[in-house]
Amino acid sequence: MTIILNKLTVTGPGKTPAFLDFNQKSHLVLGPTDTGKSYIIECLRYCLGSNQRPKDIGYSEGYTRISLQIILSNGEEYTLFRDLIEGGESVYPGLHINPPQIEASPLSQEISQLLVSWGNGSGKKILIKSGELGNFTAGDLRRVSIFDEIETLENAPFEGRDTNLKTRNRSALTLVLTGSDDSDVVLPPSTKKLHIAKGHIEALLEEIKDLKENIPAEMTKHEAEENLSSVSIAIDRINSYLQNHTTELESLKNEHLRLDNENHLLISRISALTEAKNRFLLLDKKYINDCQRLQAISAAASIVTSFETRSCPLCLTDISHQSRHMSENDITSVLWQAAQAESEKIIDLRKGLELALVDISEKLSALSKNLEENLTLITTNIECQEKLISPISPISKGNLTELNERKTLLIIAVRDFERIERLESRLEEMQTQVKRTKKNTEKDVSQSATLLCNRVKSLLNEWEVPGVECIDFDKTISDIKINQRKRVSFGKGKRGIFLTAYMVALMEHAVSNDYPSLGIIIIDSPLVTYKDPKHTSDDPEEVISEVVKNKFYTWLANRKVIGQIIVLENEEPDKRLKSKLFITEFVGPDKKNGRAGFFPI
Repeated sequence: MTIILNKLTVTGPGKTPAFLDFNQKSHLVLGPTDTGKSYIIECLRYCLGSNQRPKDIGYSEGYTRISLQIILSNGEEYTLFRDLIEGGESVYPGLHINPPQIEASPLSQEISQLLVSWGNGSGKKILIKSGELGNFTAGDLRRVSIFDEIETLENAPFEGRDTNLKTRNRSALTLVLTGSDDSDVVLPPSTKKLHIAKGHIEALLEEIKDLKENIPAEMTKHEAEENLSSVSIAIDRINSYLQNHTTELESLKNEHLRLDNENHLLISRISALTEAKNRFLLLDKKYINDCQRLQAISAAASIVTSFETRSCPLCLTDISHQSRHMSENDITSVLWQAAQAESEKIIDLRKGLELALVDISEKLSALSKNLEENLTLITTNIECQEKLISPISPISKGNLTELNERKTLLIIAVRDFERIERLESRLEEMQTQVKRTKKNTEKDVSQSATLLCNRVKSLLNEWEVPGVECIDFDKTISDIKINQRKRVSFGKGKRGIFLTAYMVALMEHAVSNDYPSLGIIIIDSPLVTYKDPKHTSDDPEEVISEVVKNKFYTWLANRKVIGQIIVLENEEPDKRLKSKLFITEFVGPDKKNGRAGFFPI
């Protein structure tokens, strides 16, 4: 099923409606620059489900709603409404200028959903990224149906420039060309899954490396298992022997614990008494220093009275007449007596301190003797325990703790070996998945491509485009080649006419075979003449001749085959063709005779 455009209308409060009647026919919209042709393209794209609202061009100010009347190939009529302010949309059965208020209710589906259904694309799956399927959408249909001037003349293959969309664009065009989707394709991992797998591989390699570093370099799994078995047997023997001597060993261990605690207590007491002794010795030294100081003061006080009072050697002032000097002469005897008394007091203190030091020394001697005896008992206890254990086996010369530690290390090593084996198996699986990414998911399009290329060449010959000898399809970029040259390698003018032939042929091929297609081609400036200052107007790479232009318009006027073609151009056909074409002509705002542009002025 396909759609046919009937009428485009733009309305707004208090504004004269702007409209374009297609009358269900292929149509030419003719006019110079700034007459609203690009706005018409944007309105049609917007009404057909695009999220991109038409750009304001000045004349469009105040207009708030677009309506597009369409008729399906089965005769059903619908009107698509889009809000220019808030972006809302609705679809009503029948042909309307404004949304009906009472007589009809809008359809529940969105425009994009309806377009996919009307365009035979429902349920179709395409490859949207490497290893990832997605739905065929209205956007894919619009991409092969609507072309503004930039897209018509763009110097890029049809797969597009955006690397994120190239896979999708190629898959969508293959579906339109062959009618076969990608739902049955055996997919390699998607790019996202591939990156995850590569990250997983790096993590596995890193973990394997860490595990191997924890294992002795020359040890094998077999050696680790044998050593573990030997150590386990030795430990079992020791444990068996110990179970038979549990009571005796327990008694020795308890005694060892008691002796060890007593040993710590003795050491603590000896340390405290030693510290006290050292402090007392330091105090005794202080007392000695104090006695020596007091003796010096006493000696000085006893001889100071024998000195004769003399005048100042500098100023010869006599001091004897000063009353303070006379009163202080009596202090000397008091100072001597005080020093003597303090010295005798310190001597008495030293005697008491000496007795305390003797007592501490005796206690330290006794504690040291006890400590020595206790250490002897501990040594004897350890020897008894060793003698009790020694008959077990030659391997038990190392104690049980060391054997248990050895067993633990061997258990960890064996587990690491087993973990490495599992990781290496997982690594091999992940590496196999990564290697499988280079699967050929492309389909054989040769038969459909041949039919397409034949139709493109037929159209170009009918339009008398010069120099076209052969047309080929390059599936790697979803574009055609002319005389073994890529379409984009030609000049601007020829790129446009070649794209037009390519898309018209693709639409006709899809519709005739009931492949996904809207059945319309809307294209802006397919006959543009590009006159670069560096080239003459006769440059065959850049200029579309008058012959091609007239042949193209003749073809458009006489066209009776599949689909609807809407052409927007500023290249005017000759007068004899105008009467044959379904044409809407804009003359521009400066001319009085004729319609100025899309919007009323």
